[in-house]
This record gives sequence, structure tokens and C-alpha cells, in this order.
Amino acid sequence: MEQPSSIPEPPAGYSLEQLSQYCTASDLGLECACSKRQEIKIGTGTTTRKEESTVYYYARQVEDDLLTLQSLNDHWLPVGEAQQITLAELVTQYQPEVEIFVKKIRPAMNELRKTIARGDRHRKNGQPYSAELEYNRALAMDEDNVRALFGLGLTYLQYGQTDKAQIVFEHLVRLDGFVDPAHKHLFNEFGIALRKRGLFDEAEQYYTRALELCPDDENLYFNLGRALFEAGKLEAAANAARICLSLNPNHAEAMKLARAVVRAQGG
Repeated sequence: MEQPSSIPEPPAGYSLEQLSQYCTASDLGLECACSKRQEIKIGTGTTTRKEESTVYYYARQVEDDLLTLQSLNDHWLPVGEAQQITLAELVTQYQPEVEIFVKKIRPAMNELRKTIARGDRHRKNGQPYSAELEYNRALAMDEDNVRALFGLGLTYLQYGQTDKAQIVFEHLVRLDGFVDPAHKHLFNEFGIALRKRGLFDEAEQYYTRALELCPDDENLYFNLGRALFEAGKLEAAANAARICLSLNPNHAEAMKLARAVVRAQGG
């Protein structure tokens, strides 16, 4: 979805000036930092007590009247599952924190992007140790960063460090965001790398997990089928190819896979 490039119309009953206190236009669309006073529990058991604390959030507009809201970690980076709020909820329930966005959040996000980009360059230039260093720096800032995890996993697979790649793999498949469309090329590259390294069980688990989140993706079924075929699981491979073709009857690679299964079965 194309991101807005200017401050949107304010919700009914509120002025553009009020909304402008929150939103900042950037290359990611409209962004802001905001805060809310919340009651938190401290201690356990009989020593539990409640205190009010200010909680800071990062918000980004995804539709005309809809934003995603994420909490911030100790490095001022948005982390965890995003919830959705309306512009009216933003203005009525949260306080604007422009200085925190400008001085803390935006620099932290820029540094994270630059660190991952350096890792990507080192990986593509055949410099695995430098790539690993940069990806680990990124993960020290955001331990569940999908791009950094993909990059680190690809680095390990590229140089045959399958034990380390397995650890990254197990981390990735627990994350809901690992099949985000923004990471599609990395997602496909990682799955193919698992298969080419002969890690067929891992590739099967990887694509099966992805299909839980994207059950109508024809290419995931094809990639699953190819991994199953190379693992010698012919019936399962044929089933994956059939489902792929039911979603897209013109999927040429799935047609080839289906014929290869028949030949392998002696048909």
C-alpha cells in the first residue's frame, strides 16, 4: 500500500494543528512518537503493588484513518506485535512526543537500517565474518529483527555453518513477521538456501510454517513440493504440486514438478 506523504485530514472535532503535533512525514509515510500513562504491576505475590508509569510508543499511518502502534525497547526501537488505532484514538488517548521521535526513535531506526545494509553488502561481497558482525550488531539492538535474522541465516548457510544456521532458523520460524511481504525476496532466498544445503526437514518445516500464515500462496506450495521431492517424499510432493496448481493452473514450474513426481514413481 502506498504511504501518504502529507498530514491527513484530522478526525471530526479536531484541528489540523492538533494532528500536526503528532505526525511527521518521512520516507516511511506518516510517523510519530506518543505516550500514555498506564498502571503497571511491580513485584510478585504479596509484595505486588501498582504504579503509574509513562509508556512510549511508535505509530505509523497505514491507511487514511488507521495507524499501527508498537511499544519501544531499551534502544528506542519499535518491537513486538503491532496494534491498530485510529487517528481519533491517537489524538484523544495519547500524548505527542515529537522530541523523543526526532532525537531518539528516528536516529535509532536509521542506525539499525544502516547496520543491516552494511551486513547485506558484506554478505553479497563474500565477506562472511564482517557480515556476521553487522547482523549481530543489529540483533543486539532488536533481537527479533527479521531482516537481520534472514541475513545472518543466509550468511551461515552460504558458508556451510549449518549448526549456526539452525539456531537462526528456529528463531525465525517462531516469528509471525518472517513472511511479511517486505521481506519476500529474503524469505524465498532463505528457503531455497535450506533446500540447496540438503536441509530438507528444515525446509519442509519452514514452508509449512509459512503456509500457516499465508495459506493461499501458490509459490509456497511449489517450494514446499520441491523440497519434499528432493527429500524423496513423493506423495507429499505430488500433493503440494496439486494444491499449487489448484491455486494457479498455469504455474509452469508446478506442472514440471508434478510430471517429475510421476516419472519418479515409475508412471
